[in-house]
Amino acid sequence: MSKANLKKELVTFTSEQLVEVILNAYDSSKEAKAYFEFFLNPDVDALLEKKVDIIAKELGRSKHGYCKARISHIRAAIKDFAAFGVGPDYVARLMYYTLRMLVGHYGTTRYPDTLINGTLKLVRDYIIYANSHDMAASALANINELCASSLGTKYLRERISTVATMAVDELGA
Repeated sequence: MSKANLKKELVTFTSEQLVEVILNAYDSSKEAKAYFEFFLNPDVDALLEKKVDIIAKELGRSKHGYCKARISHIRAAIKDFAAFGVGPDYVARLMYYTLRMLVGHYGTTRYPDTLINGTLKLVRDYIIYANSHDMAASALANINELCASSLGTKYLRERISTVATMAVDELGA
């Protein structure tokens, strides 16, 4: 069912029926429960910390020195965070924290090509997202700071710098 069809249907409900639907959704889904709890008591910093912990836990998955983190789960955590309507500055902050964790963790475990490529795609997405919300200057400063740091390996930091330059060129064209 599309969002428009759902809206048409909900408009016909009485207030008691709407309350019943919301309570049923609250009881039936862990995600719906989390959303309603955030809606009633919006603590963006606590939600940000929770998502950072989820991403850190995913990055902690390893076996014999190889990282078993799934970039799809990391990206899903970012997408879920954005779905709460927290604002673009918080979403950009989570994207940057994720990049820092990915780069820092790369120095201690080996990444499969999928995770390296996912990290580089996240760099590009971060710059594009920041640019679309008038935060490109701070995003580029963050990327430059990350590339100048001693986190991870020089190899990954150089690749990140290259991807960032390409993303900026793409936006400028």
